[in-house]
Amino acid sequence: MLCCFNLLNVIEIESLKTSLNMDFSMTNNKKSIQPSVPPVQSAQRALNILKCFSIENPELGITEIANRLDLHKSTVHRIIATLEAEGFLRQLNDGHYALSWRLFELGTAVFQWRGSRQMVLETLERIVERTGETAHLAVLDGNKVLYIEKVESPHHLRMPSAVGKRISPHCTALGKVLLAGLDEAKMLSLIYGAPLERLTPNTITDPDLLRQELLKVRSQGYAIDNEEIEVGLTCIAAPVVNPEGTTCGAISISGPSSRVNSHLADHVASICEEVSSLSKRLGSQATLLREICSESTP
Repeated sequence: MLCCFNLLNVIEIESLKTSLNMDFSMTNNKKSIQPSVPPVQSAQRALNILKCFSIENPELGITEIANRLDLHKSTVHRIIATLEAEGFLRQLNDGHYALSWRLFELGTAVFQWRGSRQMVLETLERIVERTGETAHLAVLDGNKVLYIEKVESPHHLRMPSAVGKRISPHCTALGKVLLAGLDEAKMLSLIYGAPLERLTPNTITDPDLLRQELLKVRSQGYAIDNEEIEVGLTCIAAPVVNPEGTTCGAISISGPSSRVNSHLADHVASICEEVSSLSKRLGSQATLLREICSESTP
């Protein structure tokens, strides 16, 4: 249900540290953006209900939703009844609710590039054939990396991941590529705007060091995650760019460090070659990837 979740997402050094007066929410690490038009409360509540659902929480009851949103159960019940009647939610046998296929239908409108999507999948498949590791396509959605396509490795031991999952960018090869592809102001606002969580001993948590890493990524054209999100896991990523050279997405491989590192140079060459070729074949269609989340990275 990637498209459902994706559809609902409606977002120089020292001087920056002291003058960055952006309002970052510390509860969800997303930049608070004041809408130019006051929101309609009922519509806002309906959307917030839909956003309660996720890969981690695909089924929810009225009480749980009411508690999460601090709303009366009667209010939640009325809104859910409307969403169910319009086909956006469905009630399960146990009384809980789940997103419906109507949202999936709407979400598919995000991917206006069906022919291009096939090119992406074929590229991911070739990368898996050449490297033997799981391949992903991802975009930057707000301050998170969002997986939007995946082709599994044939190996039994492989990276656990899912289309629709969101991960932090500072500790991943995909995220480094996507951050490095932003303009300087956006990049700095993300790496200095909120604490960088340590997930492993190798995670970069110093924004100054992360900036140096991102400048290196820009220069060499690829990124490596050296067990920075999970011990024993190594990832390599390269940018998908449009004809203007703007980074619109990123493709990576992920696998056990022992396997990936034993062929590191070959894997880097394979990914860079395949992703560069894809970017040329996509042409301006690559921009659609960036537009998917354009509202989330203002």
